[in-house]
Amino acid sequence: MKKKKILIAEDNLINQKVALLMLKKFDQIIELADNGLIAVEKFKSDTYDLVLMDLHMPELDGFEATKQIRQIEQVEQRPARVKIYAMTASSAHDERDNCLDAGMDGYLSKPFKNQEVLEILGE
Repeated sequence: MKKKKILIAEDNLINQKVALLMLKKFDQIIELADNGLIAVEKFKSDTYDLVLMDLHMPELDGFEATKQIRQIEQVEQRPARVKIYAMTASSAHDERDNCLDAGMDGYLSKPFKNQEVLEILGE
């Protein structure tokens, strides 16, 4: 499996640690953003292969952060579209639709399983 640079946008410290531990098992390069605003700022100055985006964060939620990242990609005409996957404890069908409408590529329900993460990393 090719190493990927992953941005985790998550405000909850425990959830950050869980995601970090899981991804480190797969030998990935990981950066953290404590909220959506920080995630957007990091995205402006760097490139990532994958963004794992919590939906409910202070400053800027995951939906709006995703929309802003997609705008940056268009304005800067970046050569590759970053994969953005929602991370949420909710499994409501309408929330999944809202994620896709915001420009996300997929959806992970917390707690997510190793196999789900491996599938995303293999894309």
